[in-house]
Amino acid sequence: MLKRERSPVFAALAIQAVVFGGLYLLRPMVEGAMGAPVPLLWLALAQGLIAGIATRGFGFSVPWVIGQVVAPPLLLVALALDLPSWIFPVILILLILVFWNVAVGRVPLFLTNRTTSEAILKQLPKKKGLHMADLGSGLGGTLRYLAKNRPDARFSGLETAPLPFALSWLLGRLSGVKNLDFRFRDIFKEDLSELDVVYCFLSPVPMPQLFDKAKAEMKPGSLFISNSFEVPGHKPHKIVKVDDRRQTKLMIWRM
Repeated sequence: MLKRERSPVFAALAIQAVVFGGLYLLRPMVEGAMGAPVPLLWLALAQGLIAGIATRGFGFSVPWVIGQVVAPPLLLVALALDLPSWIFPVILILLILVFWNVAVGRVPLFLTNRTTSEAILKQLPKKKGLHMADLGSGLGGTLRYLAKNRPDARFSGLETAPLPFALSWLLGRLSGVKNLDFRFRDIFKEDLSELDVVYCFLSPVPMPQLFDKAKAEMKPGSLFISNSFEVPGHKPHKIVKVDDRRQTKLMIWRM
């Protein structure tokens, strides 16, 4: 049975809480030494910096570190602007809807650029009736591009972040492309046996489990393509270097 990673959200919040408590206890001593109150902005910046360092020390990825660093000063700025109280729950709900997969599976929202989509198109087998799935399809831009350029193939996107899924479904309908569908579905619950190509742009966390699932379910000769993230212990059969700003690498395994 496939196991899911525990959410790091509570750990990140715990780090912020501990740092806040430490600064709260140290503040009187610092103010006594300075002979003046410590500005709240200094405290917020210090909390963000210390929390970011601690977060990195616990092995969190760079996006988590950045979030930890900027959260306290941003919160202070928001409070200083005296925004309406309803703004904060609305922002929180929107963040949850967009970044749901970060909280649940430590998978950030990565978007595939057009140059990489073009490179993926060149790697697709010239097979009529080809079926490809993007596991974690985000806003669906890659699949819309591929579906328009390969009308003889079928393309499916799987996404569980509510807002990106809703937008990808809507944009897919508005595009008028008929060989494309999006599903609100956990990638670990999808049957991969009928797919000719699987593409994913996730994070290092789910790659070992996902690759094992692909090896067990995908048919011989099918392709497993990972954008940027390796599978430990499994050397890809082919690496395609994309000429874009981030020097993307597509790692391709033949099942």
